[in-house]
Amino acid sequence: MARLEPMALFSKPPAKKPAAAKATDKSAGTPPRVPVSARDVAAQAQAHGRRGNAERPRAEPATDLSMAAASLIEMTPARAPIEVGSSSPGLCAVVENAALLFASGQVPPARALLAEGVANDHDARSSALAWLCLFDLLQRQGDRVAFDDLALQYVVQFERSAPAWEERGATATGNVERGKATAGGYAVLTGKLTAATAPQIDGVRRSLDKGGPVRLDLAQVAGFDDAGARLLADTLAYARQRRVPITIQRGDKLQAALDILLRRGRDAGEGAWLLALEVLQFGRKQEAFDDRAIEYAVAFEQSPPSWEPPLEVSVPAPIDDTASALEAEAAPGDPLTWSGVMAGACAPATAAIAEHATREAVVVLDMAAVQRVDFVCAGALLNAINRVEAQRKTVQIVGATPIIRALLLLIGISPRHFVRKLP
Repeated sequence: MARLEPMALFSKPPAKKPAAAKATDKSAGTPPRVPVSARDVAAQAQAHGRRGNAERPRAEPATDLSMAAASLIEMTPARAPIEVGSSSPGLCAVVENAALLFASGQVPPARALLAEGVANDHDARSSALAWLCLFDLLQRQGDRVAFDDLALQYVVQFERSAPAWEERGATATGNVERGKATAGGYAVLTGKLTAATAPQIDGVRRSLDKGGPVRLDLAQVAGFDDAGARLLADTLAYARQRRVPITIQRGDKLQAALDILLRRGRDAGEGAWLLALEVLQFGRKQEAFDDRAIEYAVAFEQSPPSWEPPLEVSVPAPIDDTASALEAEAAPGDPLTWSGVMAGACAPATAAIAEHATREAVVVLDMAAVQRVDFVCAGALLNAINRVEAQRKTVQIVGATPIIRALLLLIGISPRHFVRKLP
């Protein structure tokens, strides 16, 4: 027994190297590992939230999304863990990955993935949600020919009517049937205001078109160029002309930036000057407006806008540092309205949900005017819903388009939160 060689039990032919043999055995008959799926991303995010300080997942999605978003998803310890996709009808690998691509702003790749999926992938072809997501992206890109062709295939596949094409100028953000028009809502602008901010601005205008009080939150505006300043100035002027009450919230940083920029005179750009004049109108600072209007006339050698302040609203000041200033005056049952691109932690928007829940048993979130929700904001919304439900209250989501709904389902929001129309 003393002469037995233990390693002889694991001896290998001399010609083979142990490390190489091990690698060969592992890979034999197994295709190379593809990038982590959308479901993996959401599951890892939720697992991270449950572990607290546990190590972050090392795998990253192929869409350049950062798993840092995982740290923003909280899980209530007393609640049962969420199994991603287990109760989310229509979700499949194609839909999940397309939703993540769209959430990161990659619309063409998301469209290509869905088109390939409904044509060749069994799960995607049998998922109505996959088809609806593709309809959604075709509508957003204005591709009527491809939309109509897909509609014919949809009728054959599901033996029911396909979604209708919505002409530009109608509500092109979704096919959810709207009930009676609701007044006002909450709109938020994020990032640097540029010409690319137009979809967000369109969402604000849709809120204005409802005719009721609108809260415009500027806390997440990171700056602006001349085109972006002009877009916002035109929107504020539009609100004044339509006599729609609008409150600018957390606009102090924007106002400070304008004051500094306008010291450069004409070089500041006409958009910045027009925006500064609009902000003064909404602040009802006529003396400062008159002085700046004269400076504008000298700098650009043309007549400035006239002093036409907007309608009064029932809040202490039009430019306010309190997120819930107007919300406290909202009529019971009014929905919260999100619009534009919802990116990042969206703290003011999710705080409004918590504030609304202090007075309402059912918090209705109208997302018909939302252009896109990113992965981080989706996690923040999940956290907000969990906190509201911990109070034995309910959140209902209305108007989310199919591709946005797919992301929210993927992140763990239950299908029961989505309703067809406003109550």
